Amino acid sequence: MIEESRKYQFISTDLRDGIFTVRLARPPVNVIHAPMMLEIADALDVAENDPGSFVVVITGSGSRAFSAGAEIGDHDREHIEELMENMKGFLTRLQTFPLPTIAALNAATLGGGLELALACDMIISVPEAKIGHPEIKLASIAIPGILMLQGRLPSNKIVEMLAGGEPIDGREAHRLGLVNQLIDAADFDAGVAAFAATFARMSRPVLQLMMRVLKGASGQTLQSGHDAAARIYIDELMPLDDVEEGLAAFAEKRSPIWKHG
Repeated sequence: MIEESRKYQFISTDLRDGIFTVRLARPPVNVIHAPMMLEIADALDVAENDPGSFVVVITGSGSRAFSAGAEIGDHDREHIEELMENMKGFLTRLQTFPLPTIAALNAATLGGGLELALACDMIISVPEAKIGHPEIKLASIAIPGILMLQGRLPSNKIVEMLAGGEPIDGREAHRLGLVNQLIDAADFDAGVAAFAATFARMSRPVLQLMMRVLKGASGQTLQSGHDAAARIYIDELMPLDDVEEGLAAFAEKRSPIWKHG
């Protein structure tokens, strides 16, 4: 099933078989600015409230870039504070989104484009995509990128990328663990859909609870995080009809038929 969502100026969206796709559409290189961020945030609201959405994919239109970064004109002294606050709120919305999110890097992913990707739960890339933070070459510092790369890459690699300003390609990002999966450009859309379909086969409320526990577990140990996670399991997961269905399907050696409740 394909459903067209509301019309936007700087993105397009569609819902197909549980996969809600947001496509950046600001030619030529999908530069991010405040109106685009507002549209993406609105699209996330649509996906969150649509019971047919199980996973969100964000990708770029065109062959030149996923996104080449944030609007350069917004980096001047007059606008920088507003830009930083807008980016903080936008990236936080992505990081705390209650369904899985996938950044599908179809081409160059630089600066604010990489920050958008890092705010997603998973990253898929074409092998040749240029991925990096060149801001230092413009006498700028990628504040969100620095913070979100912590724990995602070795510290010495972060220094090399951020202080040197040179990108890595998708292959190197995959080798370092930053990218989940590489897909050739010729097969990219189909490969992304196949990857995302894994999550669209799950019980939606169970998937949402899983994401809550996963995101709440960051920085926690078994001792510090167990009780809060266990309460979600006991109080919110166990009453769901889908829990009984999952166990029954396993016992009967069949695929589960979710009620999504």
